[in-house]
Amino acid sequence: MKWINYHHLIYFKEIARQGSISKASEILKVGQPALSAQLKKLEEYIGVNLFERKNRRLILTEPGKVVLEYAEKIADQGQELIQVIEQKTFTQRIHLSVGAVDAIPKHLVSSIVDLAHKKTGCYLTILEGGPSELRRELESHNIDVLISEQELIGEGQGNLFSKKILRSRVHAYATEDFAHLKPRFPESMDGKPCIMPTNHSRLRTELDHFFHVNGIYVDRIAETQDSMLQKILSCKGDGVIFLPELAAHELVKEKKLIKIGSLKGIYVEYFLIYAKKIIENKALNLILKQNFKKMEY
Repeated sequence: MKWINYHHLIYFKEIARQGSISKASEILKVGQPALSAQLKKLEEYIGVNLFERKNRRLILTEPGKVVLEYAEKIADQGQELIQVIEQKTFTQRIHLSVGAVDAIPKHLVSSIVDLAHKKTGCYLTILEGGPSELRRELESHNIDVLISEQELIGEGQGNLFSKKILRSRVHAYATEDFAHLKPRFPESMDGKPCIMPTNHSRLRTELDHFFHVNGIYVDRIAETQDSMLQKILSCKGDGVIFLPELAAHELVKEKKLIKIGSLKGIYVEYFLIYAKKIIENKALNLILKQNFKKMEY
C-alpha cells in the first residue's frame, strides 16, 4: 500500500494557493530549494505533473486540480481531528455537502438542508452552479448529493444513483401589469416579453416546443438559468417567467407576482443524485428516505 506524506500535501496546497514557490516559501517558513525538492518528490511519487509554468506563475494541471481537492479535504480533516482531541469531545459532527443546480428553487434547497440540519445537527456546505460543474464535484466526492432537474440515464452511472423527489406543473407568472393576458392564455402570450431559462435547460426545450406547436411567438428579452434572477427581473415588470408553483409561491403570496396561466403538459422534475459511500452519512440517508411531496414550501 502506498502512503502519501502529509507534509507534501500541505506544501503542495500552499504552492497552489500562492501560484509561486517563493511566496509559499515565505508563508511556510521553508526554504525555496527544500520546498521545490518536496514538490518534486510528491510529483515523482504519484507519477503526474501537478503544475505547469505560465507567465512566471505555477498553474495547476488537470491532475493537479484533483490532487488539490483531496489535499484540502485531508487538511480540513486533520484540523478537525486536532480540535476533537484538544477539546476531548471525541464526537464527530456530521458534515453534509449539497450541490444545487442554479435553476432549483431556493425554497426546495432550503427545505432539504433545513430538514437535514434540524434532524441530525449536521454542518452544511451548500454549493450552487451549472449541472456539468456540480456533476464533476459529485464524482470527485466534493459534494455528497446533488439536487438536479435532470435524472441519470439508466439505473446508475458508475457509482452514481438518482432518486426523483418531486414533479411540479409549470405556470406563467408576471406582475399585475400583465393580468390582461389571463383570459386568452396561452394565445395572449404572442409577442409578449418573456424571461427564459437558458438553452441547456430541459425546461427551455419544452417551452420552445410548446410555443412552436401552438403557433405563438414570444419576445425573449432575456435568458438566465438562475431562477432567482428570473424572479427579480419579472418583479420589476420586465416580462413573464415560467416556474413550478413551489418556486413562485412566496412571491404570489406577497402579491409581487400573479399567475397568468398554466402550460398544459409541461412539468419540472427534481432529483437527488448521490454516490454510495462506504462510510454512511446519516444526514444524507435522512434526506434520501424523506417524502418531499408531503412537505410544505
